[in-house]
Amino acid sequence: MVDLTKSEIELLIEALDSHVYWQLSEAEFRHDGTVWEPGSRDPENAAEIVRSERLSARLSAVLDRVDP
Repeated sequence: MVDLTKSEIELLIEALDSHVYWQLSEAEFRHDGTVWEPGSRDPENAAEIVRSERLSARLSAVLDRVDP
């Protein structure tokens, strides 16, 4: 188990979001900071987007339970 602060978890969520937007998705699927499904025509990148978004959701759920 890793003990992280609220700001560290927020940073990880932001980093995942940036990674999905700038490294994994393709321009045609990006709009104003949002990535539309599937995010990429490359199946491996599309799968990695799903994995990253699931991890981000899990971290967000943890964030709700962490003291500031």
